[in-house]
Amino acid sequence: SSFRCFRCCHLSPAWISMRVALSLGAALASGTPAEPHYFENQVDHFSTASRTYKQRYYEDATHFKGPGSPIFCIMGGEGGIDPSTGIFYPWVGTVLAKTFGALVIEPEHRFYGESLPFGNESFTVDNLRVMNTQQALADAAEFIRAQQKARGCTPRGTAGYCPVVTFGGSYPGFLSAMMRLRYSAVVDAAYSASAPMRFYTQEVQQYDYYAIVSRSAERAVPGCTKAVRAALDEVLAFIRNNTIEESTKQLGFCQPLPPYVTQDKEELISELMLTVEQAFAGLNMANYPPGPDTGMSQTCQSFVKATDLLGPVADLLKSQTPSLAGKAVFGAVGAPASCFDLESFRPAGKDGRVRCGDWSGCGSGHDGEMWDYQTCSFEVEHIGLDGKTDMFPPHPWTLDWLKDHCLNRFDVRPAPYELQQNWGFSREDLKATATKIIFTNGLNDGWSAGGFLTDVDASRGLITLNMPNGAHHSDLSHNLPSDKDTPDVAAARANATVILRQWLSEIKTDLGDVVV
Repeated sequence: SSFRCFRCCHLSPAWISMRVALSLGAALASGTPAEPHYFENQVDHFSTASRTYKQRYYEDATHFKGPGSPIFCIMGGEGGIDPSTGIFYPWVGTVLAKTFGALVIEPEHRFYGESLPFGNESFTVDNLRVMNTQQALADAAEFIRAQQKARGCTPRGTAGYCPVVTFGGSYPGFLSAMMRLRYSAVVDAAYSASAPMRFYTQEVQQYDYYAIVSRSAERAVPGCTKAVRAALDEVLAFIRNNTIEESTKQLGFCQPLPPYVTQDKEELISELMLTVEQAFAGLNMANYPPGPDTGMSQTCQSFVKATDLLGPVADLLKSQTPSLAGKAVFGAVGAPASCFDLESFRPAGKDGRVRCGDWSGCGSGHDGEMWDYQTCSFEVEHIGLDGKTDMFPPHPWTLDWLKDHCLNRFDVRPAPYELQQNWGFSREDLKATATKIIFTNGLNDGWSAGGFLTDVDASRGLITLNMPNGAHHSDLSHNLPSDKDTPDVAAARANATVILRQWLSEIKTDLGDVVV
């Protein structure tokens, strides 16, 4: 996840298909527009090869007070960052940067957007060998060190040292925490919002994610889960009792259909249901501040009030737009299309399917392909549907399915335990090895199923801040804090500011990792 990511204001009755993540930039995301810069980074940090590539990044030095002041590094994630998006999080780039006199930098994740280590040839099976979180963290470490040098910062323990705090939401929230864990010589503290930590330790039960999504829908509009379930049951019955051509025309699919669904009803059903599921996943991530104006509330109302059960499903499909697919674009409004173009929603590459490695949605094009690849390798997510705790037809996730999918798509085998076994980021591991990480969770967010919901160890500065009304990293919104924010989200930001001030003061007085 994404998804998957861009936050957080109102969605209209435009139902937007999105990823976990709020991490990344899309053309319609809000944020603080900025001019792109490029950094020569290593293609392979773990070899002696000298090849480099141009990594796109953004910066804001408006409030930076020079050597001795902090550097805030916002981690890019599973999507390209357009200049129109620029700095993701105005609370960090504007409010916190001003409060602490900080430089803000934001590198784009390798293999997304313009940060392509092999240019247009980046997506071959052979070149994808350097597409992984290990290399992405090393990219960030090298980039941060170069920024410190360029700004005249001096070594840790000296007056001119520029302490580094990483920030991220969703998958980049995981990256932020891992920068503190894996590169503690580079990063002094981390802010990790809505990070799927326990998804990546493989501790989350597969039905937990969509159970929370469904509870969020029911909280938005009582009766929503029953109405959605009834509508999707009707859709399944309609498809099974009619031809593929009749079914897809009735549901508003653009014609002609992609060849792979024209002969296989089960393939069509799988793609259709994942599209609906990821649409609700996106609405869930953006369901903040809760109320009647959110996309989740308006979508649920359309299902609850419907007399023709196929109607709201067809409307939902036609309200999807490929530019938003797999992205949590908060506040984006898309006019319903005349038909739903399934082809344009597929990730790029061999045998791309909407039902990809991430069952909350991967997105389309090369960015979607790369997130599919990541969830086929080290970021394995157990996300399935049981039709009981959630409002969707049952569709259990299996590792065998994932293995077949990934072998066919990328000639890779998933390694779900590799990162946890080598790095140790479970709750117990972090207690023994990490300090100074803030974890935040919106409890209205499906990804909170994989978060640390209590302090990991407050004595070591491993602190959790929960927001009962929060959705997907609502604290790291793509809009400035405002009076529309709920008190719990405002309080989380205030508490985090106090904690960061304490930590930065400790570092300044050379107390190192001692938490007072």
